[in-house]
Amino acid sequence: MPGSIFVDTSAFLALEDESDQHHEEALRFRDQQLLSGSYQLITTSYILDETLTLVRSRLGITPSIDFSRKVRRSRIVRVISVSSEVEEKALDLFERYDDKDFSFTDCVSFVVIKDLGIRDAFTFDEHFVQAGLSRLP
Repeated sequence: MPGSIFVDTSAFLALEDESDQHHEEALRFRDQQLLSGSYQLITTSYILDETLTLVRSRLGITPSIDFSRKVRRSRIVRVISVSSEVEEKALDLFERYDDKDFSFTDCVSFVVIKDLGIRDAFTFDEHFVQAGLSRLP
């Protein structure tokens, strides 16, 4: 069974947006590590929502639709639909860590990551390091 890596919005954006400062690094990581078949990529419906919105805002509707289709057709990306139970746990985290500037979407991600026992996140967001995860690349 392949290992799991959580994929955050910042990683998806870096892959999709050639002008993103992390674009080349994200492409190298994807090509050298993620496409090996050794990993299942996990994300959430919240990350998909956030990414589709940002890709549309930055690049237009067609790239946003293309991204959506790639994710939905992917054999290695699993999108977790966020349940009301996960939302409640995320709200608790959001309130508990009021000294951090975690977004609610970050908190949802942290709950899913913990629930699934994931240790690694493909992200360029420092919040994941603050939450105790290994940030890749």
